[in-house]
Amino acid sequence: MSGDGVLTELKVYAKGTKAFFVDDAEAWVQATLTEKSVDDEARTVALTFERDGESDGEYKFEATFDELNTKRKVLPPLCNPPVLEGIDDLTSLSHLNEPAVLHNLQVRYGMHNIYTYSGIVLVAMNPFARVPLYSQDTLEAYAGRMRGELEPHLFAISEDAFQGMVRDKKNQTIIVSGESGAGKTMSAKYIMRYFASAHDEAKGRGDKAQDAISRVEEQILATNPVLESFGNAKTTRNDNSSRFGKFLEIRFNERHAIEAAFIRTYLLERSRLVYQPATERNYHIFYQLLAGADAEMRAELGLDKGSGSADAWAEFHYTKQGGAGQIAGVDDAKEFGHTAAALGVIGVDAQQQRQIHALLAALLHVGNIEITGASERVGAGIDADDSAYARAVELLQVDGALLSKWLTKRQIVTRSEKIVSNMTRAQALVVRDAVAKFVYAHLFEWLVRTINAALANGSDAGAPAAAFIGVLDIYGFEHFAHNSFEQFCINYANEKLQQNFNRHVFKLEQEEYTREQLENWTFVDFQDNQPCIDLIEGKLGILALLDEECRLQQGSDANFAEKLYKQFAPAGPRPAADAPAAFFRKPRFGAAEFTVRHYAHDVAYAADGFIDKNKDTVPDELQNVLRASRGPLLPQLLQAEPSAPAAGRLGVRAARKPTLGAVFKHSLASLMDTIEATESHYIRCIKPNDAKQAWRFDAPMVLAQLRACGVLETIRISCAGYPSRLPIPDFIHRYRILLPGPAARPAAEMSLDAFRALAARILAAAFDQPDRAQVGLSKVFFRAGMLALVEKQRVERLNAAATAIQALVRCYQQRALFLRTRRAVRALQTLARGLLARRQLRLLRDTRAATRIQAVARGFLARTQFRATARAIVALQARVRGVQARARFASMRREHAATRIQRGVRGFQARTQCRRELRLITRMQARLRQRLARRLIEKRKEEARSAAHFQQVTYQLEGKLMALTRQLDESQSRAAQLSEKLRLAHAESQQLRDSQQATIQGALAELTARAELLQRDKDAADRACADLAARMAEAQAELEQARAQATTDKLAQDAQRAELEAKLQELELELQQSREQLADVRAQHQKQLLIQQQAPSAAAAAQEQASSIKRSETSRWHASAGLSATGYDMADSSASPSLRMAATPQQAQPRRPHSVDRARDAPASPTSAASKRATVGGDEGRSLAKMLSSLGGFGSNSNTGNASAAHASLGSTTIAEEDEDAFQLQSEDDVREMLEHDARLIDEVLMELIGDLQVPLPNLDAEYSPPDLLFPAHLIGLCVIKMFQYNLARRIDRLLMSTIARIQKKTAAFDSDYTSAFWLSNVFELLSIIKTSMTEHQSASQEYEESERAMNDGMQYLESLLSDIYFGWIKDMQKHFVKLIIPGVVESEALPGFTASDSGFFNRLMGTGPRESTVKIENVLSFFNHIWRTMEFYYVDLAIMRQIMSELLCIIGVTAFNNIIMRRNFCSWKRGMQIQYNLTRIEEWCKTHNVADSTRNLDRLLQLVKLLQLQKSTEQDIDIMFEVCDLLNPAQIKKLLSIYAVSDYENPIIGPVMNEVTRRASPTEKSDKMLLDTNDLSEQVLYLTARKVPAIETYIPPEFRMPRIRALVDSQTDMAYDDEDDEDMLAAHMDDYADYREGVVPAQEGY
Repeated sequence: MSGDGVLTELKVYAKGTKAFFVDDAEAWVQATLTEKSVDDEARTVALTFERDGESDGEYKFEATFDELNTKRKVLPPLCNPPVLEGIDDLTSLSHLNEPAVLHNLQVRYGMHNIYTYSGIVLVAMNPFARVPLYSQDTLEAYAGRMRGELEPHLFAISEDAFQGMVRDKKNQTIIVSGESGAGKTMSAKYIMRYFASAHDEAKGRGDKAQDAISRVEEQILATNPVLESFGNAKTTRNDNSSRFGKFLEIRFNERHAIEAAFIRTYLLERSRLVYQPATERNYHIFYQLLAGADAEMRAELGLDKGSGSADAWAEFHYTKQGGAGQIAGVDDAKEFGHTAAALGVIGVDAQQQRQIHALLAALLHVGNIEITGASERVGAGIDADDSAYARAVELLQVDGALLSKWLTKRQIVTRSEKIVSNMTRAQALVVRDAVAKFVYAHLFEWLVRTINAALANGSDAGAPAAAFIGVLDIYGFEHFAHNSFEQFCINYANEKLQQNFNRHVFKLEQEEYTREQLENWTFVDFQDNQPCIDLIEGKLGILALLDEECRLQQGSDANFAEKLYKQFAPAGPRPAADAPAAFFRKPRFGAAEFTVRHYAHDVAYAADGFIDKNKDTVPDELQNVLRASRGPLLPQLLQAEPSAPAAGRLGVRAARKPTLGAVFKHSLASLMDTIEATESHYIRCIKPNDAKQAWRFDAPMVLAQLRACGVLETIRISCAGYPSRLPIPDFIHRYRILLPGPAARPAAEMSLDAFRALAARILAAAFDQPDRAQVGLSKVFFRAGMLALVEKQRVERLNAAATAIQALVRCYQQRALFLRTRRAVRALQTLARGLLARRQLRLLRDTRAATRIQAVARGFLARTQFRATARAIVALQARVRGVQARARFASMRREHAATRIQRGVRGFQARTQCRRELRLITRMQARLRQRLARRLIEKRKEEARSAAHFQQVTYQLEGKLMALTRQLDESQSRAAQLSEKLRLAHAESQQLRDSQQATIQGALAELTARAELLQRDKDAADRACADLAARMAEAQAELEQARAQATTDKLAQDAQRAELEAKLQELELELQQSREQLADVRAQHQKQLLIQQQAPSAAAAAQEQASSIKRSETSRWHASAGLSATGYDMADSSASPSLRMAATPQQAQPRRPHSVDRARDAPASPTSAASKRATVGGDEGRSLAKMLSSLGGFGSNSNTGNASAAHASLGSTTIAEEDEDAFQLQSEDDVREMLEHDARLIDEVLMELIGDLQVPLPNLDAEYSPPDLLFPAHLIGLCVIKMFQYNLARRIDRLLMSTIARIQKKTAAFDSDYTSAFWLSNVFELLSIIKTSMTEHQSASQEYEESERAMNDGMQYLESLLSDIYFGWIKDMQKHFVKLIIPGVVESEALPGFTASDSGFFNRLMGTGPRESTVKIENVLSFFNHIWRTMEFYYVDLAIMRQIMSELLCIIGVTAFNNIIMRRNFCSWKRGMQIQYNLTRIEEWCKTHNVADSTRNLDRLLQLVKLLQLQKSTEQDIDIMFEVCDLLNPAQIKKLLSIYAVSDYENPIIGPVMNEVTRRASPTEKSDKMLLDTNDLSEQVLYLTARKVPAIETYIPPEFRMPRIRALVDSQTDMAYDDEDDEDMLAAHMDDYADYREGVVPAQEGY
């Protein structure tokens, strides 16, 4: 899409246009466009919307044309016009998008319209209430009608399928899908009712066949109660949830009447029989039987345990687990009667029904069988007197002994023998439940076979039908917290159905375009889910691996999961996006789970139970017991099962039974073949809320279902082509107004080709691009959103005509009304003003009189009240004080007596105790001194007998002497080296002094020669005057001018010489300072040597320490010189991650010496004297480099001398004078003319000050003042302020918008810290200048309204630009800085003596210990220093500097915290000490620079480290831990303690400590977050305060050729806001800068 295409698309976004925005609570909300800004030059667009119904809800959309072209950003989806609100077909919406679909469904649902078309799909919303939509009259109304003639309805889809079968002679399928509780079962029920009742025109002919057909229709309707009773259950989402899939094939004869039917079922949820979650029920039939059976049946079946039929379900294990035995509004007893009647209709007589009831009761009793067995050795058993077991055996009519035996024992058949072993109680319970599921599943299958036999109506159910309509009631996509084998099969079926749905929609769209003969159309292919299907059913797919594991004797769920991991998640490169393995995910942790990326959602399946559920087998011995039942029904249910192998053939393996997954795969493949061979119709049932409340619409829930069921996929496929279409006559009738004049009126009789040509002319008038719409044979096709654009143009044309008419009529009406109103108002005003004046006079008189009366009365009352109060208070005080005095006196007497008694008693006790203790102490000391004396005598005797002791002492003294000798030699060697360095420094200083003296002498010689030349010129002029007496006066004037010039030059030479001499003196002074610093270094080194000699360590260790000091000094110098010691890109992008020893050479240029744009590609210049001396290291290196380069201005390699500099200065002055002569401003009118009309002024700003500006790099050779670095902001601010003074609003807009766009382009790459810091400082300075100007120069006149608006808009855009640069720079820094955090903060071991051993068993086995990190904490601090000094150099605002550093601290806290809490090798006491030391270094740096972490993430990290160092052995330690680490939540503390690596001397954290931690963490464990949230910069806001700028600097670097800006600067006599002279103003400005940097001057009020 080009820029014109973007502008065309933006035409629709006019003020007042409504659009959709994402909302967490309501999914999508509507907002109205209030402000629109499109900048053609900057190619940007900004839209502001206000949420409907909320004044504070505002949405902003900003993007560039390029972002819109590349679809990186998409315009907000538009709302449809009100005329399309609640339309019955979603594809008819002019704006066909996700929020429009959701909103339309919500509107229709609010209007109690539960059905809506979406192309070929019918969306059905569950009302959770009874609606009058399914009466017989409604059913008959849809019979014979075309789809679209009436409102959307199930019956319309049914009729469409019927007509398709009749008209096209093709079989049909209606697919009803949706999640549980969406209404699938009811929808399928009404569809079957429609086919059974709608087309009965052949009835009444009186033949027998017609009676038979009526019987089949009745049986079809009767299948619903039967299958619902045996296959449906109450779940948390639905009271009547279908727990199986069903495909009903309704067969028709040649007369299109129902002749038979056939039902296929899929995947009954067998596990529901033996287990129900909370608030759920078992299958309905059990509760119906318990509630509806009469007393005789209850006694016969043993169901009379409870106090009544209402709570009988609570007595059986299989019905009471969910705790919900009843459903509100459902009478189970009544439903039991309906089920019995339906069974009778399908051919199950009363005797068979009693047998079914007996079998169901037997299953209930099986669930109550108690399995005993406390241990595996004893084995499981069943008590002989267990009433439930006896009743189950009686109802099943099987051998009780065999049943008891094989329920508690198992038989293993080998090649030579059979082994019978006991089962544990848990195994026996599993077998018991498996028997129940086995019997119930076969009962359900028998019922389906019975139903099919009844519905066949004498025909062969397996023979193909002449015509049929299939109704598929399939479970929808399921995604729960715990997903097992059932959910896997369900979602597998939905994957297959979704693929068929996508292909069908794609095919219909192609057929439509081909039928209408559209030209030049291309179709975007849909996203096929075939790789996901291959993952499931492929040759080595999940089902194949599952069947393989089931065939193994020792197969387990864990082995199955491991096979999946090896097959689909091997170690290595990531699979291709369209590979099956790309749709499989392995869990991050060791759980036996796997995740499949389905089309609707990623679902994690628990592998536990997959093997057992897929096998779906019961031991052969139990099957034989059940087949041997004496009852007539149970053997009949199991007759389809193959018999067990003969006992004599032990070595022959029985025929392998197919697994449940294989059976389901085969039946699903058969179903898909059936669907693909038929014409499909789709009904998507939607559940609007989870609470089952009537007419409540939960938008996020509905939206999730729309995505899952494929409705939005249909819209996406349609939007890829031409989603909107209109018949040609309707299009011409509505939009012919777009054609001007008579061309818009169609002729009375026109051919179809003429209509198409007229439609094409209307499209040409509406669109400038022909691909926006096309004219077909009978319809006009529009791209997505284009129909809305045509409708907008039509509305605008009608509005313009109506506005013109209304203007004239309203003008006449308002004029007449105004004249009448004015006369009446004048009369009324006269009367009213007189009346008001009289009332005011009366009020003033009354007020004055009342005031006097009130004053007298209030004074009298106040004096009376005061006297009475004073008397009462005095009396009360006298009484109270008397009582208090008497009480104090009595208390003092009691205390005095008690004190005397206590003094006597305590003195006696103390004297007695003292005498006793003295006696005991004396005796103890005597005994102890005797013992010590004896030991000392024995020790002295032993030492006197030992001669080896003296020899050992001698050896130690000799070793110390040798060590001291070596240290002395090393100290002398280092002293010699330092002396040599000092001699070299003296030589270099002498060489520098000689060089400077030669430079001065050369300059003096040149000046002398120039003076002699001027003298010769003067002599020549004198001789010319003598020869030409006639022109004496003129020559005399020239002579005086020459003399004046010579005098000026001489004065300049003298001044320059004085300046050079002053610089020489400064150089000598700095050299003296460097000598003193060198002496200090020598003294410090001697002191270090002395300390080393006193230390007991070896000489090798001392030498290693000295070398490390050298390296640290060198790296410190390189960090200060702007090099990268951390691998971060500072001055050169090719910096190595390791420490480098050479400084980057700087290039010399006047005023603009270094360019960030060229520094990365330019070759390095030869090393200058300053760069050679930069390797000295430390502060002395910087001082020497500064001395050697003090004469060089900006550059560091100025070898041309002062004469060259003077010549360059004269040359630049000449160029400036030429520019000034070429462009000068003589008056204020010239200034205004240039500011208002001269386009080259803005070009100078954009090119010289922004586009071609080379950002100066920080170096030691030149010092920059604020005017040197902030001159772009000041010059641009000068232009803006002058434009504001002249009220040039448009020029202000253009200048500011162009400047912002150019700066944004300049800083978009964020390829250099220097560029980002430079423009961040300048943008903030420009913003502060404009804010200061607007604050101090507020205009009260209306004529400056537009200019003030332009200035305010500019400030807003500058704020946005400042925010973009700020966050963009931080994101760029974050990418580099995050690489330093873990090795520099966590892994760096800067604290000696606390080396943390992180190597595990494998590393110790291989001999590879922990490696020392190459990145240290110093690298992190060097990064901080680099960023801080860069911002200081470019004079970035102090608040911004601190906020940037705060962001970096936050990144440290989050990154380090999340890594530590997830890695065991970081959680140890020693590692905690190292991390705390590193963090202390960071804190010291922060305190030095007054920086703090506002997010407190660093505090959390500190508490985590403190937690690693705390004691963890007792419960009291846990109390201390929770008290100290108050910023950590209990889940984080639990996680840290669970992965804590104890040291050799620490006890493992188990037992009571972990139990206590777990107890404290359990209440909030679900809500607590384990990891810290990452610092999302896109959601942050930059809060800054503009500073007050006292004056605008007018400094322009001499090499900049900007004649217009120079002329503007020269034309201003006073640029300060205060009336002071230039020198005072400059000094004040510099002081203000210094004070502001130190935080002395308070910032201006925030904007």
